[in-house]
Amino acid sequence: MTKRKLNHGSQLVRNALARSMHNRVAFKPRISSLFEIDPSFGGHKVNATFLKRRAGLGMSMALALGVALVPALVSADERAESGTRYLSSVIADSVATSTTTSPLCTQSVAITSIANSDFVSAELGYAGDEYAMLRARATVEGPWEKYTVCNVPTGGYWTIQSEANGLYVSAELGDAGAQYGMLRARATVVGPWEKYTFGSCGVDCTVIRSLANGKFVSAELGYTGDQVGMLRARAAVVGPWEQFR
Repeated sequence: MTKRKLNHGSQLVRNALARSMHNRVAFKPRISSLFEIDPSFGGHKVNATFLKRRAGLGMSMALALGVALVPALVSADERAESGTRYLSSVIADSVATSTTTSPLCTQSVAITSIANSDFVSAELGYAGDEYAMLRARATVEGPWEKYTVCNVPTGGYWTIQSEANGLYVSAELGDAGAQYGMLRARATVVGPWEKYTFGSCGVDCTVIRSLANGKFVSAELGYTGDQVGMLRARAAVVGPWEQFR
């Protein structure tokens, strides 16, 4: 009985091996057609193992490139989806087109303080000598947070113009005390107080400097009430409050 079972088991193994060999023979032409003839090698026969390795290497390279490119593509998509053009990107683009001598203006530009991440607003609801004061205080971008910035290469300066009231931003160098150098969108023409220079302080980081007094613009985050975040041209060195996007 035991011998009969063993013989029966051996026969099953032999049948399985026969089916396996038959399948290998049947599949071989397809392997040959896929791997042994390669047009890139002039139609000559090429070792199948070599071609498989070559295909695997190409896939590995593609995956590596994909991993490297995905973060950059996502970053670009995120910026495109936001629909916001920041001052720092305008400055970066101006470097690429620095050969032009004609004034170049960019509309609908947003300015944010890197120190508190707030948009810079032109306070058109204020009155008197505080009308249209610039403050880094808005969490969302609205009409008061949009500006047109113009590069005037022949004059070596930039202008900032509020799109909400159409007026140029002035550095109020005639004010005194805590309001000296306050930025306000209140001028109808460009004079010395309406001229600025921009510089880079790193990736997506810009400094604003008044050409009239040579001081960097600060967001006064130490102020309180309706003056917190006031922009003033008053700093001799660049710190966290002098960095904008």
